[in-house]
Amino acid sequence: MRTLLKNGRILDPSQELDMIGNVLIEGDQVIEVGDTSTDDIDETYDCTGFWITPGLVDLHTHLREPGDTHKETIITGTQAAAAGGYTTICTMPNTNPVLDNPALIDFILDRAASPEAGGIFVAPVGALTVGMEGKHLADLAAMKEAGIVAASDEQFPIQDSLVMTKAMQTCLQLDLPIMAHCEDTSLTRGGAMNEGAVSAMLGLKGIPRAAEEIAVMRNCILSLNTDCRLHVMRVSTWGAVAMIRQAKYLGAPVTCEVNPMHFTFTDEAIGEFQTQFKTLPPLRTRIDMDSLYEALQDGTIDVIASDHSPHAAHETAVPFDEAPFGATGLESAVGVTLTMLTHRGILSPLETIRKMSTKPAEILGMDAGTLEPGGTPVAAVTVIDPNCEWVYDRKKTFSKSKNSPFHGMTLRGKTMLTFCGGEIYRDARFEERRYTISE
Repeated sequence: MRTLLKNGRILDPSQELDMIGNVLIEGDQVIEVGDTSTDDIDETYDCTGFWITPGLVDLHTHLREPGDTHKETIITGTQAAAAGGYTTICTMPNTNPVLDNPALIDFILDRAASPEAGGIFVAPVGALTVGMEGKHLADLAAMKEAGIVAASDEQFPIQDSLVMTKAMQTCLQLDLPIMAHCEDTSLTRGGAMNEGAVSAMLGLKGIPRAAEEIAVMRNCILSLNTDCRLHVMRVSTWGAVAMIRQAKYLGAPVTCEVNPMHFTFTDEAIGEFQTQFKTLPPLRTRIDMDSLYEALQDGTIDVIASDHSPHAAHETAVPFDEAPFGATGLESAVGVTLTMLTHRGILSPLETIRKMSTKPAEILGMDAGTLEPGGTPVAAVTVIDPNCEWVYDRKKTFSKSKNSPFHGMTLRGKTMLTFCGGEIYRDARFEERRYTISE
């Protein structure tokens, strides 16, 4: 089977490609990029006006399985990822039970490889400490052998600096990155939103920006001292950005990500206690958002990650301070990113794909994020219509949960086609651009 993606704008940061051309896929492999042969083609997609990119890579996804399958499953989560243009996602370890041993890593990989799943690669992130309790290191060596790509205690960040130092020393020996949610929990207990004028007006206990910044500073210093690779998850404040920028300048092996919610909304979006806007770290202020834009432009922020955090309807239909943190994001990330960043000139198309595909793969050393023939185990390709205007409707998503802050938002930019060893998602609007040799 030979499939031709024809006349698209090829955006491949791994090769610094930004050109009009073709991508030829034979069987399950990309074999030619650019000026390709058009002989003996079985199926052709006319990609005129569309982007052809490496399959997107998400460093921050919650699939909820094992345990909270009423929120999401590996099957529904991977289907949502495919619809969003992702061919690789990293699943977080805060499941029930916690992903802190090789047997559970094997379970994740087996479920993701099942025929019912979305057909994408699922890369597990193992817990740093047993039960994510922040006390005793998990068997990181055994989990790495089982298949983890990084280690993290996710929403239960290690508070003890000595434990974190030992974790970094161990991960350095294993060549395993640490993904850190940065929060000093002594400052955030009982907090529901950003501490400031809006929280005071709503009568909600605030989460101070200092809680994030203190933890970012500590972790960056430890990374500098140990030389352990540190990836700071979901940066949200101008102070955290400044500290990460300084750590990079000093030579610390530090990278970071931002969540689309934080470059789209401020704490004012919460309005009349709208729980779909409750996230961790919380939505901040316009000053913070402007600093995120600057950091995206200058490269301080390396990655745009979905932080897909599904919750069931009955869990979010409660008073704001009782609702869980987080929102779904896999199927909206492309549209929101292009709408808020690319079309506004904050990121070029090539830099957009770098932060959503090539750089995430590079940070975790995964065989992904490239269109180079032989550069990935199987063809991992995403086709995006950058000008498609559509309204995000949470009722029409693959995710099991519908807790999205983007519901009803008009977006410009949408995934049309996702390949991962074969076609795994095609938008109905793209059907007219497909034709076979028999036609």
